[in-house]
Amino acid sequence: MENFLRKIKLIEGFSIELTTTKSEFTSALRSHVDEADIDSFFSRAFEAFSSSKNLFIGSVSYNEFKIRKRRRLFDRQFGCAKITGQSRENSGFLIVSGKLIAWNSYIYFWFGFVILLYLLFVAILFSHIDITGTAGVIVIPFLFLHACLMLGIPYLSMRKAIKRLREDLEREFYYIINKPKSNK
Repeated sequence: MENFLRKIKLIEGFSIELTTTKSEFTSALRSHVDEADIDSFFSRAFEAFSSSKNLFIGSVSYNEFKIRKRRRLFDRQFGCAKITGQSRENSGFLIVSGKLIAWNSYIYFWFGFVILLYLLFVAILFSHIDITGTAGVIVIPFLFLHACLMLGIPYLSMRKAIKRLREDLEREFYYIINKPKSNK
């Protein structure tokens, strides 16, 4: 399944090289990530109403992290993409690598429900309407177009979420490492 998701670009690799140490990166990332279980449905329910200023939620340990963007109120993003990754030091540089994932278990439910609904509709259509008539000529292409939209829009939204998360991660990782120190 993972190979198929890689081919349709719903899972991508991620790697970035930073000029910092592993402990500095881990502590900086922890200060910019709110601790939460990102795979739980209940953690997402009221997430948009949180008053935290952190852009990401998830878990960060010394060797690995699992984060995603926080949902915001009135945000149009689908917000399902997450990254699981690890960091390692190599000759004075920190290499942060991981896997960007847009697919989750809720998508199985959505695609299964939509496909079942269309199969049921086609079965009812074939049993009650003469397909050779004008109704069949009009309904079948419309049904096909509607199914493509109902399955294609979530797919395109997940691909856009991967691209947006990659950009946000690169920007945020450089920001938290090169953040100017306050003189207070």
